[in-house]
Amino acid sequence: MLNAIPIIGWLLSLVFSISLAIPFWLIWTIGGIGETYFYWLPPVYHSIGFWESVGLFMVISILKAMLVPKIVSVSSESKS
Repeated sequence: MLNAIPIIGWLLSLVFSISLAIPFWLIWTIGGIGETYFYWLPPVYHSIGFWESVGLFMVISILKAMLVPKIVSVSSESKS
């Protein structure tokens, strides 16, 4: 939802994506999870770059905001 706010929301979304990508990238590449448990993927995906993982989290957040329906909506009308 932060992506809908120009500039400030984009920067906050970037900061959140970077903070999520750091542990993911460390576990996936340095920890070897990509090679150990996802051996069936092409070798290029066993060791992804850091900025590619940041982009992955940004794309996931944008798609989630677009595709997930709003479950709760509130509207107030005053009738006199």
